Amino acid sequence: MLIDKLKSENSKLWDAYIKHEFVKQIESGDLPMQNFLFYLKQDYIYLINYTKCYARLAINATNAKELRFAVKFINAIISGEIELHKSILSLGIDTDKIALKDESLCNLAYTRYMLSVGESGDYLDMLVALSACAIGYTQIALNMLSRLKTIPQNHPYKEWIQTYASKEMQDESKEFCDFVNSYTDKIDEAKFKRLSEIFANVTRLEIAFWQHGLDMKL
Repeated sequence: MLIDKLKSENSKLWDAYIKHEFVKQIESGDLPMQNFLFYLKQDYIYLINYTKCYARLAINATNAKELRFAVKFINAIISGEIELHKSILSLGIDTDKIALKDESLCNLAYTRYMLSVGESGDYLDMLVALSACAIGYTQIALNMLSRLKTIPQNHPYKEWIQTYASKEMQDESKEFCDFVNSYTDKIDEAKFKRLSEIFANVTRLEIAFWQHGLDMKL
């Protein structure tokens, strides 16, 4: 399957992403709250632009099935993750006052790279550009749950872990994987090489996103 092949081809990068120190500190609950709020604020900004990337995916659609997929995920992000982030950020950050100047360089690089892929490539290129985020977080949260067994009631990041490990999010991630995998038999070696390069780049950008959550550098 295409997703598994992409992850296998870029296994070192993928492991560095899903096993990053930032992820480990969320799981243990040792991540300082100021780092978490910095990350969450940047991720809130990221998700707004990530949603726009799905709009770009919709533009690249060549049939109704592809268009429906893009629109469905636009609605899922707006009604799900963005609302979660707003509820947590309300504890210390007013989301209505977040401005363009608050967006980090790492954030800019990531979302603008995805948009550039959609502008220069086709639907599948853009789909793969979106994939590291779409499937990585749910895998990370599921790994956390398997190790924690039961999340302590006083765990500071319980809500974050439970959200991405939820059946709803896991089902969405599986739907995304299945949709990408439906193109497996439609690509040649040259196309896979192109997709693998895109997948490597967005995975590198995910790693950088975690790291800038530790460094707290705009």
